[in-house]
Amino acid sequence: MTVFSQRSELRSNILQILNPSLPENWLMRLSRDLSAPYNSTLSSKMKPLGGPPKLSAYISSLYFTMSCMSTVGFGNIASNTDNEKLFGVCMMIISALLYAAIFGHMTTIIQQMTSATVRYHDMISNVREFIKLQEVPKELAERIMDYVVSTWAMTKGIDTSKVLGYCPKDMKADICVHLNRKVFNEHSCFRLASDGCLRQLAMHLESNHAAPGDLLYHTGESVDALWFVVSGSLEVIQDDEVVAILGKGDVFGDEFWRTSVAGQSAANVRALTYTDLHVIRKENLMEVR
Repeated sequence: MTVFSQRSELRSNILQILNPSLPENWLMRLSRDLSAPYNSTLSSKMKPLGGPPKLSAYISSLYFTMSCMSTVGFGNIASNTDNEKLFGVCMMIISALLYAAIFGHMTTIIQQMTSATVRYHDMISNVREFIKLQEVPKELAERIMDYVVSTWAMTKGIDTSKVLGYCPKDMKADICVHLNRKVFNEHSCFRLASDGCLRQLAMHLESNHAAPGDLLYHTGESVDALWFVVSGSLEVIQDDEVVAILGKGDVFGDEFWRTSVAGQSAANVRALTYTDLHVIRKENLMEVR
């Protein structure tokens, strides 16, 4: 080894001691990208001077974390050291689990939120296909669609009988009393009835909805039920003339509890507006004691 080479090696060692190299991590890459290099000396070896601003470093860290959590990263901020690579692997594993959990639940939530709308469109589609398949006349088809849409608007597609089927008998009776409270409160015939009688009646009362133009009874039709008008109005037509208008609080049907012979309708009963009714059948009323 010549004297010149020995001096060159000695000079290199001295420069390395006076200006020690920093590990090639992502901060070093960031400092070069931002043209803000670190300045390290022997006195500042543990705490290099200069480098990128802290705000840029924190924003870059957040960017790297979010890119790992949402994808596998874009590579513009990459792991270089072993520790950074281990951290990146852990981040990707945790992110994959969180991604599956969060978006899996989000999918379920969105499906639940839109399930009623999906069922509504399925029902409308089925009705339209039925009308088309059976070649239903236009006027009748319009009445069918009007009834289906208005009924859905009132019930929101909830099957009351199905919900009641989940409940025990006592709770079911309480719910039925609540659902028929307007009938019991607005008609004087129920004021003297006991709680037990009202609960039994409520179990047999059915809710019905009629759209404008719907006929509830035709002339000569057998009458086997008692109807209570909760809202809306109906017209009674006899010999092509309107002889009465029924509204909220009115009752129509037959006094079948007085005779065993079923009566017949003496007139047509047609809904004038959207009407809510509660009805109890003859055989059900006879069971109430």
